[in-house]
Amino acid sequence: MLIYRLYTTATGDSAMERRQIPLSDEPRPISEIFPVKEMFFRETPEGHVQMYHNAPRHQLIMITSGIIEIEVSNGQRYILKPGDLLLPDDFTGKGHITRSIRDVRGFTHIILKDDFDVSQWPIVQGSA
Repeated sequence: MLIYRLYTTATGDSAMERRQIPLSDEPRPISEIFPVKEMFFRETPEGHVQMYHNAPRHQLIMITSGIIEIEVSNGQRYILKPGDLLLPDDFTGKGHITRSIRDVRGFTHIILKDDFDVSQWPIVQGSA
């Protein structure tokens, strides 16, 4: 299971990485249980573009419908689809562009505790 993480580089640019969520070795693997603060749901219409912006809070976003495109500072673009998980951690710097490119984009936003940290989770190499 993968998570897309947006982050700010040392030069202030936004970048994206994919990390593997650590799961147990059980027949039905499970991650550790993480406490959260709150959650909410949002929809964004097809064609909506949010120019360069930073993550407003520490949150995990699950895409529930529609297709989203995220563009980072160097122009690289990533397509996220229903079922994908996004962790926007670019609270400072240039930020990223978000585009709703197909259908109404549905989200579940899970507001995380401040100490939620994926830095020790394995980075997944290769195309996203």
